[in-house]
Amino acid sequence: MTLDVTAETIIARTREAFAAYVVDHRKDPNWSAGSRIRNCGSPDPGGSRVRRVAWALTGSREALGQARMTGMAVEAEREPLARGEEALRAGHWEAAKGAFESALAEDQVPAAHDGLGRALWWLHDVDGAISQVERAYAGHREAGDVRRAAADALWLAREFAAAYGNAAVSAGWYARAEGLLRDAGDVPESGWLALTRAERSDAPAEMARNATEAIETARRFGDADLEAAALVRLGYAETAAGDVATGMAKVDEALAAATGGEVGALETIGDVICAGIAACELAADWQRIEQWGQAVEGWITSHDHVAVLGFCYACCAEMFIASGNWDEADGMLAEGLRAMQAANLRARCVHPAAKLAELRVTQGRLEEAEQLLAGFEELPESTHALASLYRSRGETAMAAAVLHRRLNAIGDDNVLAAPFLALLVDVQLGQGDAHGAGATAERLERVAERSGLPRIEAMAGFAQGRVAASGGDPIAPRILGSTVSAFAAQRLPLDAARARFELARALAGSEPEVAVGEARTALAEFERLGAPRDADVAAAFLRERGVAGRTGPKGLGLLSKREREVLGLLGEGLTNSEIAARLFISTKTAGNHVSSVLSKLNLRSRTEAAAYAVRYLSGTPDEK
Repeated sequence: MTLDVTAETIIARTREAFAAYVVDHRKDPNWSAGSRIRNCGSPDPGGSRVRRVAWALTGSREALGQARMTGMAVEAEREPLARGEEALRAGHWEAAKGAFESALAEDQVPAAHDGLGRALWWLHDVDGAISQVERAYAGHREAGDVRRAAADALWLAREFAAAYGNAAVSAGWYARAEGLLRDAGDVPESGWLALTRAERSDAPAEMARNATEAIETARRFGDADLEAAALVRLGYAETAAGDVATGMAKVDEALAAATGGEVGALETIGDVICAGIAACELAADWQRIEQWGQAVEGWITSHDHVAVLGFCYACCAEMFIASGNWDEADGMLAEGLRAMQAANLRARCVHPAAKLAELRVTQGRLEEAEQLLAGFEELPESTHALASLYRSRGETAMAAAVLHRRLNAIGDDNVLAAPFLALLVDVQLGQGDAHGAGATAERLERVAERSGLPRIEAMAGFAQGRVAASGGDPIAPRILGSTVSAFAAQRLPLDAARARFELARALAGSEPEVAVGEARTALAEFERLGAPRDADVAAAFLRERGVAGRTGPKGLGLLSKREREVLGLLGEGLTNSEIAARLFISTKTAGNHVSSVLSKLNLRSRTEAAAYAVRYLSGTPDEK
């Protein structure tokens, strides 16, 4: 049999066939989408599929022999690239780096620069990563590969924003990608462009529109990575807009795809998990976070503990803060901030400094909060902390300006706006603007009605109760009493204590004895949590009525629950290592707690701390 088939023809046909094969890649369990967007539709770098598809195309051993020879050449040429890609998929960053460097030593091909850039990114060498991807972009442009060049440009747009905060350069690379894809037709990269638009959007409606476009593109091309990344973004947007049930269903679907083996790129898996947890926090769905946390932990364990969340330092902080687990939040955020500073990294989602500053304001440590926010005031996630800091200092005009600016950016009719509206009510009441506070409370009520989220419903009730109390409305105690129960049911102890104290204020004229009882309960909770500013106000309220509110010195209110435990153990004469063993923490962490206790209580030594503990903590075993 004579065949008019050359090796070049076979390879050309092979690449055509493989491009079609990619569209239906889920049929092959060994296939992985590779490096997020930059590998969309790329042929397999090894020779095995070249030989296999050539045999299927021709049905001829002669043709297979020719293809084998060519395939061996391709395999030899690209072997380091194949090893690098395999190492990336497995999360072996150093091995990937070495393989791609070997490939570049042989030939300066764009794919090797691209792969090396991704390996360096995972190794936290952002400067090196960006340099390599820029070289990959130049190589792809020179080769006329518009799609891959556009994908590189999108990656660079994201990194210049995330790593450097350089909005101008980020916008330039985004515009370059947009320009390259303008005449490219219907290609997978256009879906990644739409997803990038969604990620750059503040308003939920715009985010949802672009994420939907990305999903449609992903499904046309069978791009599982793009579909999952866009799906979780759409779920977040719908949750933010108030359609919580629909949005969280999409978040669940995306997380299932990411942890179920459908998504190939570890970058995408990390992004999906991070955005999914953010959506859960937005919905205050702590149970869902816990359940998906177990699934993610199982996935990570089964994948050799690969660090897909290696850039995330504020994950779940909101849950810990809201539920009163401030020690856990404090330790996690402080450790994350130190790690970022040591590696000279920027935050890629919520900056831990912003969350830690918000906690510090609640703890009454305003100077620390100000220092944490320095340089990060314009970050969206800093808005609430910054406004809270201004409010705590009595700078209500500045607090209101910060909140209005953020609400103008995101809109005031969605779940994202709820915490800012709630804080604005407090600010307006502080300004004596009861009318403005009432209007803001009504806006918050509309968000609560649309979302159906219990936490936001409680926030709206608290705002309405405070506005009613400011005008002497007799309905205020009933509203505030219901709010206390609502916050308690959501396991939000600080919010419940604040609502209880406002209830005490509302009852002060009509039922003074009940007011004193509620204020005492609120004070005890403020001191237990370590919220001294709230505790000071409650204690002053009780003193005005001739009641001694505090059972110990004011300094105790500055200590967290864990720090009180440490103080009690100092009273027993324990060393740092003994404290660590008792509390199941590291000796270093125990030492940090001891230093914090000494600083907050203005004590000079462990001996003074022990004496302080014996004097003020003895007889109160529940606090020890």
